[in-house]
Amino acid sequence: MTSRSRPVEAIALLPDHSAPWWLTLRFLLLLAAASVAACGGGSGSPTDPIVGNAAAVESQSFQLINSARGQEGVGLLALDNELSRIARAHSEEMRDRGFFGHRNPEGNGLRSRLKANGVSFSSAGENLALVNDSSNPAGLAHQQLMASPEHRDVMLAGRFVRGGVGVAQSGSNFWITQIYVKP
Repeated sequence: MTSRSRPVEAIALLPDHSAPWWLTLRFLLLLAAASVAACGGGSGSPTDPIVGNAAAVESQSFQLINSARGQEGVGLLALDNELSRIARAHSEEMRDRGFFGHRNPEGNGLRSRLKANGVSFSSAGENLALVNDSSNPAGLAHQQLMASPEHRDVMLAGRFVRGGVGVAQSGSNFWITQIYVKP
């Protein structure tokens, strides 16, 4: 996990690429075990929706974010297609380059990505999730993010008014990036 010393970036669900390989492996194994347990052995509940493509996971993820915000009495996010495009590009980069974290191997993070794409902001946040072999990747990612106080705080922060979700898929693996912005 990364530090919260910079308000621009949230905490990652998994360690970023700079963690020792054995620590990352240990965390991934623990996360996989939790995922299997949460999904009833990997097959999911019979009532879980089957979501099989990245676009559907993006849409469901954004709906779940706004549902949680509504339940907490926090203003709903306006969907920003540009933020979704930037989030999708980051998810694809993580998938294609084999890392997981807010910063790519060159050290570029959320602030750099937003500025490079001409997005002005006074505050921004990001949540990341990696879901494997789930019949409901958006639901499982949402459940895990809400269970983490740091991720929950970012998702429910009232200062954010625009958001976007981008997903990359490889087989049954989904990289999910959520971006939150206050202009």
